[in-house]
Amino acid sequence: MDALAARLESLERTVGAVGPTATVAGSDNTAKQVSLIAHKLDKTIADYSSFRQLLDKYEKLRNIIEGDGDLELSRQLLGVTAKTEMILLNDDIQKIMSDLHIIRDLQPRINQPEYAAAASNLPLISQLEKQHEKQTGEFKHVVADISSLVDRYQAEMNALSEMFISWEQQLSAMERKVDLLSKRIK
Repeated sequence: MDALAARLESLERTVGAVGPTATVAGSDNTAKQVSLIAHKLDKTIADYSSFRQLLDKYEKLRNIIEGDGDLELSRQLLGVTAKTEMILLNDDIQKIMSDLHIIRDLQPRINQPEYAAAASNLPLISQLEKQHEKQTGEFKHVVADISSLVDRYQAEMNALSEMFISWEQQLSAMERKVDLLSKRIK
């Protein structure tokens, strides 16, 4: 019973920040001490909203932290530091755990023998990548040359079009003058 009293006293100091209490062996006294501690805990939680938020986070993650869940990590015993970090730093731990479950299901598909064969072809693939980079550079050069040719062609066509328009205007002006002269002569 001394071990239980020592644990209870330690719990009282930790939770309620109270000094050591005189304990008498007996279940009534222990029950009273537990109810006193529970009352002080409730009062402390009511006084500090950050404790309430911490307990809310803990309730969300209880299955993982206490090991009652069905996921791989929840079956492992985690240290106090790891549990505290999980509660304080990660609101979405359930989502992460489900993602880990999906990853575990996909793991056999990742280690296929075909992938090992692909790894052996890595030198050939790197050579193909180099050739592709070279061809890409050549392609860019050819595209630039073609663009230059198209631009020159367009410039010459525009110049010729302007010349033809000018000639058309001059011929139309000459035809009008000829028509005027032929009407005067008649």
